[in-house]
Amino acid sequence: MKTTRTQMMLALAIAVAAGSLHAAEASPARPNILLMVGDDIGWGDIGCYGSTQIQTPNIDRMAKEGLRFTSGYVTAALCSPSRAAMLTGRYQQRNSLENNRLAESKDAGLDLKLKTLADVLGAAGYVTGLVGKWHLGVGVNKEYTPLRRGFQEFFGFYSYETSYKPATLIRGEEPVKETRRSTVAFAEEACAFIDRHGDKPFFLEVAFNAAHTPLEGARKDIVAARFSEITDLNFTNSPVNDVKRRNFCALVTEMDEEIGRIMGKLKSRGLDEKTLVIYICDNGGWISQGGNNGPLRGGKWGIYEGGQRVPFIWRWPGVLPAGKEYAAPVSTLDFMPTFAAMAGTASPKDIDGLDVLPYLRGEKQGAPHGDLFWKLNGQCAIVREQWKAVRFSGKPGMPELYEMSKDIGEKNNVAGEKPEIVDTLNKAWDKWNASLPPAYVTPKPAPPKSNPAKPN
Repeated sequence: MKTTRTQMMLALAIAVAAGSLHAAEASPARPNILLMVGDDIGWGDIGCYGSTQIQTPNIDRMAKEGLRFTSGYVTAALCSPSRAAMLTGRYQQRNSLENNRLAESKDAGLDLKLKTLADVLGAAGYVTGLVGKWHLGVGVNKEYTPLRRGFQEFFGFYSYETSYKPATLIRGEEPVKETRRSTVAFAEEACAFIDRHGDKPFFLEVAFNAAHTPLEGARKDIVAARFSEITDLNFTNSPVNDVKRRNFCALVTEMDEEIGRIMGKLKSRGLDEKTLVIYICDNGGWISQGGNNGPLRGGKWGIYEGGQRVPFIWRWPGVLPAGKEYAAPVSTLDFMPTFAAMAGTASPKDIDGLDVLPYLRGEKQGAPHGDLFWKLNGQCAIVREQWKAVRFSGKPGMPELYEMSKDIGEKNNVAGEKPEIVDTLNKAWDKWNASLPPAYVTPKPAPPKSNPAKPN
């Protein structure tokens, strides 16, 4: 049968449509981004990472339906520096907040010259919100507070901790009376944000204060029902009493319940497959305050894996693989370029992260990163492929070397057996360190802005 011109044109149109559909599948539409952050919660405190005491069914379900990272890192074993790097895509040594002290100064905070994730995504048409902990400027100088750093809505607290029964919290820039438990309040406010803005792309960070001190704020009914029998604390190498551990477990349990509430809201609004959901912790567990880092050595404040290798889960149905593990090292530095690419916009120049989505989807092979670096209070480390080198007190040379693929607990120092690897990693860390700017000096604040960011 002779092919007519009309039939040819129809076939061409079908081919073009099929190609367009394939391209759409290869380049997912701009998702909502929901970033949920736990506080001082260790590797061994989450069910899907091996917890034997705490059940976290909602977080575990995220892992079952998404990617569970086994080498997911933050940039510091400390709250404020970790959060600063996460929101800027730059090592904290290059964004002004190398330690907590500057974040808690009345005249300082995250460098005002830098763009945050909220700045970048807001400029790309996203509605941006933060619920919970800020800790990048205490609010005495409002230029360092969330509404001046790209977030269009804020409900939470500025400093490093708050009561689980707070008398007041901050809405926008004004204190408001509060009667709810903080964990519940943050989940309810997150759900309300989703209700208000579910018809357009949004970026929402939900930064729980669980399970940071004060531990006495734990719900006693959860302690009595689930954790009253806890006496075995052999998982820790630092003194902690069973009362602290019981309360810590209850705080994590409550957080998981409220994460379930937020995930349920996404589903009820039909946003489940339109939203990238991430769960991470800001640093490893604080061992003396009840945290458990499982097989990892050390914890909060330290340079070993228990301080900066954290629970790290990404879930995006239909786009990311479900129920899989991802072993190559990734970092919260990668959030900025990855989220920007998802939003169809550009990252700021001179950042330290990279777009990891092509690696997660199998479009690019190999490990995303060459080297990752750490520097905190005289403790130094570098990770390259399966190797990690460590040194202390600014002394030259890396006296410790661990083969992470075989020794996740950093028990066997093989520096003496691999001097060539130690030398290579030592030179790489020194080169990175030499590239860092001088110690940060608190700048004079800019004149107040008359109009904080508003939702689109």
